[in-house]
Amino acid sequence: MHLKLLMICFLFLSVNCIYSQKTTNITNQETVSDLQNRVSILERTVSKMLTGRDTTNLTGINTLKVASGGIPIFNNTAVVFCARTNSNMGGISTGYILKFPTVITNVGKHYNPTDGIFIAPVHGIYLFYWTMQCYHSGNAHCGTALKIDNSLKGKIRSGENAGSYYHTGSSTVIVEVEAGEHVWIENVDYSSADIYSYSSFGGSLLSIL
Repeated sequence: MHLKLLMICFLFLSVNCIYSQKTTNITNQETVSDLQNRVSILERTVSKMLTGRDTTNLTGINTLKVASGGIPIFNNTAVVFCARTNSNMGGISTGYILKFPTVITNVGKHYNPTDGIFIAPVHGIYLFYWTMQCYHSGNAHCGTALKIDNSLKGKIRSGENAGSYYHTGSSTVIVEVEAGEHVWIENVDYSSADIYSYSSFGGSLLSIL
């Protein structure tokens, strides 16, 4: 990855050098225009590699988009996770952040199975989903919500005043998330909820902004 970036930078500097010589020694306007176009393309290419988006020239580079280790953050950086519960959870109170300790996929390691929280690595458009298998008996309903820094973005409610039974509900949310914001699933509305194994929570980065 470093070698690829160095090659592009070298090519960029070489074309700039040729461009300077050409504009000094040649008056052919077509040649000058062609070189200007090539330099512009190279500038946009390098800018996109460093920032993850198209810019008109190198002045549009946002240095905060460049990783501290020097590796560029590409627009197609994989950020995806999927985790599930591995046992039944009973008597869950409202306001409790659900934990999904069994990790199936966690590319980028941005989901923490210990506390059930995903931390967005970059500003972008993300897709999140969650599926809950709940147990209901009488008035013991189940309500869960997707929250981003305590802001509610989606909710599932299930259960009726009936006999004991299992019920599964799921939802998907596509939302803009700022870098560093926390995303989690929280029990809401009903206390003493019972959530069973193989309930799941997952998400992925669709596009860097």
